Amino acid sequence: MSVSDSPRVGAPAWRSLSSALARPRLFACLDRCSTLTVIDAPPGFGKRTLVAGWLHRGGAPDHTIVWVPELTASGDGDLPERVLEVLVDHPAVEVATDGPDDSPFERVVGTFRDLESPCLLVLACVSPQNSAEVLEGTLRLLDHCPRLDAIVCLPGNSTDMTEVVLRGIDSTYVPAADLAFTVEETTTLLRDAGPERSDSECEVVCRVLGGVPTLVWAAAVVARSRPQRLIDSRGLPTPALARLVRTYVENRLDELDDAHREFAFSVAAAHSVTADRAAELTGAADAEASLAMLAAAGLVMDSPFDDPRTWRWPDAVRSCVLDISRREHPGRVDALLVELARAHRDAGKPAEASIYAVEAGDWETAVAIVEESWARMVDSSFDVLVKVLRQIPDQELGDHPSVQAGRALFTQMLDEHSILHASLPTDPDELAELGKTPGAAQAVYVATVQTLTLRVSGEFGEAARLTLLLRPLVHSILEHRPDDLGPQLPLLRVQWAITLQLAGYLTESTTVFRRAYRGAYAASIAFVIQNAAGSSALNWAVTGDNPRAREWLRTESNAEPTEGRWGEMVKVGGRVASTLVHLDSLELDRAVGYLDELGVPRVSEELWGFVAYGRACYNLATGNAYDGLTELHRLIASHHDLFDRGAFSRILLGAAEIDLQLALGNGNLARALAEEAPQNHPMLVVTNARVELFTGHPDVALKKLKRVPWTECGFPRAHLEALLVEASAHLDLDEKDAAVRSWQRARTLAEALGNRRAFTTLAEGVAGRLAELGGPIGPDEAIGSVFTEPVTHVELSRRETDVLELLALGSTHADIAKKLFVSHNTIKTQLRSIYRKLGVHTRVEAIGRARDLRLLPVRRSL
Repeated sequence: MSVSDSPRVGAPAWRSLSSALARPRLFACLDRCSTLTVIDAPPGFGKRTLVAGWLHRGGAPDHTIVWVPELTASGDGDLPERVLEVLVDHPAVEVATDGPDDSPFERVVGTFRDLESPCLLVLACVSPQNSAEVLEGTLRLLDHCPRLDAIVCLPGNSTDMTEVVLRGIDSTYVPAADLAFTVEETTTLLRDAGPERSDSECEVVCRVLGGVPTLVWAAAVVARSRPQRLIDSRGLPTPALARLVRTYVENRLDELDDAHREFAFSVAAAHSVTADRAAELTGAADAEASLAMLAAAGLVMDSPFDDPRTWRWPDAVRSCVLDISRREHPGRVDALLVELARAHRDAGKPAEASIYAVEAGDWETAVAIVEESWARMVDSSFDVLVKVLRQIPDQELGDHPSVQAGRALFTQMLDEHSILHASLPTDPDELAELGKTPGAAQAVYVATVQTLTLRVSGEFGEAARLTLLLRPLVHSILEHRPDDLGPQLPLLRVQWAITLQLAGYLTESTTVFRRAYRGAYAASIAFVIQNAAGSSALNWAVTGDNPRAREWLRTESNAEPTEGRWGEMVKVGGRVASTLVHLDSLELDRAVGYLDELGVPRVSEELWGFVAYGRACYNLATGNAYDGLTELHRLIASHHDLFDRGAFSRILLGAAEIDLQLALGNGNLARALAEEAPQNHPMLVVTNARVELFTGHPDVALKKLKRVPWTECGFPRAHLEALLVEASAHLDLDEKDAAVRSWQRARTLAEALGNRRAFTTLAEGVAGRLAELGGPIGPDEAIGSVFTEPVTHVELSRRETDVLELLALGSTHADIAKKLFVSHNTIKTQLRSIYRKLGVHTRVEAIGRARDLRLLPVRRSL
C-alpha cells in the first residue's frame, strides 16, 4: 500500500514518506483509535514516519488532524500555547474567539469543542526534559475535550504511565521494542533495495542490528549499492555498514554527559542487564535512571512489561561501544567480561558464559565450557556454540580433540581440516586395542567427522563403511574407558545412525538409533530423543513393519517437543513415517496432512529422498501418477549430487519411478528402469517382477522373485507385494492351487502389517478373482488398482534392434543390408515390422519413438 496522492489535511508529508515501509502490525495498534496513544522510543525509531504514514494511508478517517511538529517548552503550561499556534494556521480549523480573560488553554479547549468532527492531536516530537509535563498537560486537555484523541511521541525514556492507568483512560502504549523492525520487515526492505538476499542473511542482519529502524535503513542503503553480504562470518557488519553503525553510536554517545558515557562503557560488558546487574557492574547509585538515559539515546532497548525490567543492546551497537571502551579504558571492560563468564558458568548457563569468555579472550575458560557442556549447547544453543567455536584460535585446541572435531563439524570447515587425513585401523582386534588407549576418543571424533564429510559430499557407501568400522572401537572404549566419550555419545550415535540410514543399512541404523534414544533419554537431550524416535519409526515404515513404526511414533509423540533450530528438522523422519503408515492403511486424508507439514524438501534436507518417496507413493495411491512422476524428476534434479554412490534414495525412488511408469502404461520405460536398477534389493526385485507380470511374462516374474529369501529379507512390505505378484502370475499361468497359497499367505501377512495398500498393486480385477478362489481381503469394500492404464510394451527381435540401431546411425537401407549380410528386401520387411510395432510411418518417427521407449541403447557393438 502506498501513500495517497491526496495528502491528509493537517498531517505533514515529506519526500521519503512515499517510500516508507508499510507496517500493518503497528498500524493495527493505531487503528484502535484509543483516547491516548503513547509511542515511546528514541530518535531514529521512525515515530513520526509511522504516524504520518498511517494517517496518509487512511488512518483515523473521521478525525480532524492537528499535528504539532515540535515541543521545546519546559512545562505543560506552554503546551496549550504551542497547540494554539498550530490551530491558528490550520486550514480546516476555526479558532475560538479570544475573550478578555481567556487563557491559551481555554481557547484550545473551546476550539476542539466547537469542531463538528472528532479531533486527533499529534504531538510528534517531545524532548526528554519535559516529557512528563507534556504527558500531564495532554491528560488535562483530554479531560476537558470529550471528542479529542491524542498521539504523543515520547523520547524513549520510559515515562511513567501509572497516572494514565489510574485515571482509567483508554490508552495504547507502543515502546521502542515494538517499533524495532521484525525479521519479515527487514527482509522486505533488503530485498526491495537490490540484489536478492537469503532468508538467513536477512534474519542475521535484523538480529545484529537489533531491528533499530535507522540501522536497518542504513543496511538497505548499503545493500542497494553492494551485492556482497552485509554481515561477516564473525557476526559483525562488513566495513561499509560498520562505518554507518559506528557513526550512529558515536553520535548517540556524544549526547550523553561524562557520567552516563562512562556508565555505558561499563554496562556494555553485558548483552542485557537489569538495574541490579548494572549496579553490580558500574556501582551506579541509580542504575535504572542511567539505563533509561541510554534507552533515550537509542543505545539500548527495553520493554516496561519485562519482569524484572531488562535492557538489551543490539549486537552491532554493543560491539562499537566495547571497542570505544577498550580504546579509552584498556582492560576494564575485559575484566568485567571475565567476571560475567564466571557468574553465568556458576549459574548453569554455559551458552552465555562461553560468549563472555570468548569476548574477553579467555580461551581456556571458553574451551572448558564447550567441553563440559557440548551436548547441552548443541541441543539448546547451537548458534552460540558455532559462534564460539569459530572464534577460538587453533593453537588453543591442541589438547582438546572433541572441541577440535566439533569445530570441524559444526562450522563447516570440513574440506581443509587436518583431522580428515587421519585413518583408522581396519582390523577389529586392532580397533579393540585402540579403544583401551587415551587417544581412543579422539579417533572416534575424527572418524565421525570423516563420515560426515563423506556424507555431505554424497559418498554414502564409503561413509557407511567407515561408520560400521567404529563398532568395535566404541565397544572397547565403553568397556575400558567409559568416561572418555561422556555426554557426546548420544549425539555421535544419532549421526552414525543417520549415515547408515542414508546408505540403506536400515537394520544397523535402527539399532544405533535405539541406543542413541536411550542415551539421550538418560541425559535429557530433547532433540536427540525426538530425532532418534522419529527416525526409528521411519526405518520400520520404509521396510513396511507398520506395528513397530507405530510403536516408535507413539514414543516420539510422548517426547518433549523440540524448539528452535532443530525444531522442524527432527520432525521430518516421524512425519515421513506417519505418511507411509497411513498410506498403507489407505487413510489418504491423514497421509496428505503429514505431507503438507513436510512440504517440498529443501536442498539442504538430508532425508529428501524419503520425503520424495512418500510423495511419490501418495501420488500413485491417489491416481496422480503423471504429477507424481513430474515431481519426482524435479526433486531428483534438485538433489542430483546426493543421488549416487551408494545412496539409498536410488533404491527408494527407483522403485517408485518404475511403479509410476507402469501406472501410466509405459511398459518399455518401466522395463528399462528395472534393468538399469540394482537387481538384488527386495524393493527393486518386486517392482522388476511386477514389470514382467504386466508386460506378459508371468513365468519370468516368478523366476525373478526367487532371487530373494523373502521371509528373511527385512522388508515385509516388499514380501507382501511379492506374494501378490506370485499369486497373480500363477493365476495367469492357470496354476490355481499355487495362486491360492500365495494369496492366502498375502492376506495373513497384510493383516499382521496393517497393510491394505499392497492390494492396489494388483491389476484391475485380479483381486476379485483371487478372492473368489482363496477368500476376501477383509470386511471392507473392494480395493481398486493403481494400475488402471493398459500397459503398452513393444518388443523387438534382436535382428530388428540391429536394424534400428543402424538406422539411427544414419545408414541407408543398402548399407544396413550389407552390414547385416541380408538382402535389401529382408531389410524392407524388417522395417515394416518395426514401423508396425512402434506405430510410426517414417525413419525419423521410428528413431524418436524408439528412443522414447528406451529401445535404443546408448552404445552397442554388433
